Amino acid sequence: MVNSRNKGAAFERIIVNKINKVLEEKGIDDRVKRNLDQYQTKGMADIYWNKFAIECKRYRNMNQNIYKNEWWDQAVNSAGEDLIPILIYKFDRKNIMCVAPLWLFNDFHGPNWQCTYMCPLSDICERLDEIIQKADGYR
Repeated sequence: MVNSRNKGAAFERIIVNKINKVLEEKGIDDRVKRNLDQYQTKGMADIYWNKFAIECKRYRNMNQNIYKNEWWDQAVNSAGEDLIPILIYKFDRKNIMCVAPLWLFNDFHGPNWQCTYMCPLSDICERLDEIIQKADGYR
């Protein structure tokens, strides 16, 4: 039987490594690391970076590759007033997926956590420069 906390921590390490690899490839000196305080303090994100609070979820099975609303709510709550929530999740034998505020990807929605954009993690990585630029204008 797999310990869910260990499985979650392993997935967080995978995500940290993927983010750091993209940052390095793009010539961005900043690096991310797991937020180990999340286990002692309720309401904290798994990863903090730049203006983002990143919540990671890893689950065994799901018929569809779609997130649960309570996961997004958790990401929004952990972001608080000052950070931008991002949810990264994966089900067995499925791609790693992301949920982020839609306004990071278009010009016609201001900061709004109810309008979201769901895509593979690779899409976020490819558009990271654009996303960082939009995030810089937040608060």
